[in-house]
Amino acid sequence: MGKRKGAPKSKSSNKKQGTNFADVVIRLIDAFYDLAQTGNLIGLILFGFITWVFFVTYKLPATALEGFLSNIGNFLVSEGFYFFPLSFALSVSVFANFMQARVYRSHIQDLSEHRKQLVHGLKSGELTPLEDHHSSNFDIKNGD
Repeated sequence: MGKRKGAPKSKSSNKKQGTNFADVVIRLIDAFYDLAQTGNLIGLILFGFITWVFFVTYKLPATALEGFLSNIGNFLVSEGFYFFPLSFALSVSVFANFMQARVYRSHIQDLSEHRKQLVHGLKSGELTPLEDHHSSNFDIKNGD
């Protein structure tokens, strides 16, 4: 068999690299970014809620942890768990709908102005029709 081409491996490349806190944070940010790019609003809300719970449980002392987790359990079975995220999602979607309608209205206005110039420009004398235009060397009038 042929020899292996390339640089010889160093001793440091044989060691496995462990995962540290920065790697975990980078993976979480990537997951958050992927959820945002795909438009998964429910996933973003759940991701934020779970991240908040993990952060709070990490910072709480062990004596207060039981009370906090029982309060979270009570919140999950209550109607507030559904009401707050869904009302936030509704308000964001209504705001986005208004912004999108504003952008579409401005585009429609621009297109109608351009159309008006093109349709009425020939009659007002500002525009003139092209007489002989052969971009593909084919004359539509004669069939050549």
